[in-house]
Amino acid sequence: MKSARSVSVIDAGIMEYGVAWELQQRLHARCVAGDAEGFLMLVEHPPVITLGKNASEKFLLAGETWLSEMGVAIVRSDRGGEATAHNPGQLVVYPVIPLPVFGLGARAYVHKLESVVMETLSFFGVASGRDPVHPGVWVGNSKICAVGTRIKLRATMHGIALNVNNDLAIFGLIVPCGIAGRDTTSLAQILGTAPDIHRVKQEFIKCFASLFDCRVKQSAVDEF
Repeated sequence: MKSARSVSVIDAGIMEYGVAWELQQRLHARCVAGDAEGFLMLVEHPPVITLGKNASEKFLLAGETWLSEMGVAIVRSDRGGEATAHNPGQLVVYPVIPLPVFGLGARAYVHKLESVVMETLSFFGVASGRDPVHPGVWVGNSKICAVGTRIKLRATMHGIALNVNNDLAIFGLIVPCGIAGRDTTSLAQILGTAPDIHRVKQEFIKCFASLFDCRVKQSAVDEF
């Protein structure tokens, strides 16, 4: 029996972080109002470093002026977690779902979201796992996917950032997620070839629908 829950998938392409954040807020408002059962927003961001709402700026390894000159924006977000970085070739996914509709609490939601990433990576032949202390998805000692969420009025915002074929040099500008002594990796680095990010998106959507037990339907950005 197929689930009656339906999630709208929005592929926003490459979008500035601030614009994507505003779109998330509109989608969140619709979920809270009961006008939608959920959204799955997929996006790539131009180079940007984001800080969680309580993140320490000590994890920035370069000055704001220099970063601006290099074309890297800095944004303090309302998500949890420390500093992370986004750039093209990284798959960022923002699930906006009302947790009661999915029968999930905060911890179970994050665990399931990490499982979606792990199943997606498994499709490409990459074994990954969790760290007992730090959120996210890891391949050996290297982080391949950051997780940072916010739950407001029992509906989710923010989500995951999966390194697919992005330039990892941007992570040298920060202490990623505030974890010293651990590096980052990407699907391209592990496979030795650059995978098609659109294929990764398709597999992620498929795994999300399966693990979150929902139907998915495609929607356009301009609908919202």
